Parts: sequence; structure tokens; C-alpha cells
Amino acid sequence: MLDLEDKLRKEGIECFGPRKEKSILNCFDKIDKADIVYVVDPKGYVGNSVSADIGYAYAKNKPIYASNPIDDLALMDLINRVLSPKELIELIRKREK
Repeated sequence: MLDLEDKLRKEGIECFGPRKEKSILNCFDKIDKADIVYVVDPKGYVGNSVSADIGYAYAKNKPIYASNPIDDLALMDLINRVLSPKELIELIRKREK
């Protein structure tokens, strides 16, 4: 994840990495401020906290993308698309124009 964060920051894209907050409300605040949500799930698994984040982002009408298909089909229904990091950067650049 750190390599991806570094890559995004080098592209001038602000991102928030693995949760260091003590409260899920802090993460929700970051989602409120985000233009898009990108879920990094290397093996298709997301835990309870990320599931809550996805649900919150969906309720806030945020576009949600994932690095890989999520194993949970109900959660996968909330994902707009699966994008590689390169595709994510291209998408963000198009949105900035």
C-alpha cells in the first residue's frame, strides 16, 4: 500500500492510507472530503471496517473503485469499477480537466 500511496502523491493526488485513526468517524470525515474512494484489496478481501467505509461512501454518493474484485458480492455491487492504480490515475486526470 505504501508504494501505491507514494505513487499517487508523486502524481499530485492526495490519498489516505491504512487506518491510523482511533475512530471510524475520522475515516468517515475523510470520505466526506474525498472526490472518489479507492479500495485497495490485494486478495479481494475487505474486513468489517472497510465494509463500513464502502457503505458510508455509497450512502454519500461517492464514486467507489477497487483495486481487485471484492469477494463479498453484496459489497461488489457498490463498487463502480475495478481499476488498476494506473487506470485510477488516468481517471483522476480526466476528471480534473
